[in-house]
Amino acid sequence: MNIPRSRIARIAAPLLACGLLVAAAGCSFSPTAARNTPAGQVTVVLPATAMPGHGYAFVPMPSITAPEQDARVQDEQLRARLQKALDSALQAKGYRPVDVARADFLVAWRVGVRDIHDVQAVQTEVGNTTPMAGIKCSGGSCSQLVVRNEDGAPVVRYNTSDRTEGGLLVEMVEPGSIRVVWRALNTGTVRPGVGEQANLDAIAAHTLAQLPAPPAH
Repeated sequence: MNIPRSRIARIAAPLLACGLLVAAAGCSFSPTAARNTPAGQVTVVLPATAMPGHGYAFVPMPSITAPEQDARVQDEQLRARLQKALDSALQAKGYRPVDVARADFLVAWRVGVRDIHDVQAVQTEVGNTTPMAGIKCSGGSCSQLVVRNEDGAPVVRYNTSDRTEGGLLVEMVEPGSIRVVWRALNTGTVRPGVGEQANLDAIAAHTLAQLPAPPAH
């Protein structure tokens, strides 16, 4: 069975609607939670209690959104390692790769990265009592956001940070109807070495952790 381009486009539509790395209806994105989890923060957008069968096949997905077209995730070796990681995670759960013509379900995935520049007003306290932004005044009415500079003028205190956020979206799709039966979104901060196979294996296993086991024979 060949999957025509029109059907691949139908598979792509719900993925694009998700926005991949942008918060949208049904696709949450929590940078704070993601930064605290080495393998990312996974949201199972469309859960399932059972899968159609044991056999799966990957289908190629076009890179359309800007985060997907970033050169850092267009590297062919990286993409091959990531699909290998997803392959290993699926087989560890008891699924088996088959020819697309015999697949019980298709595996579609997208990956993207984007750079984030955060600017936030400082509201942190020093110790248990004195607000950082209130160091230059005294009393309980000190502002936590505004201080005086060396010239005596009021200024707002800011913290800035730069990071790279990554996202991996995986869908399991019925071949005949092109209906999505399971979908998960993994988002997190990209750190040096994330493209190493061991790290990708951890990300893939974490992303697919809530995928149901294959049906009993």
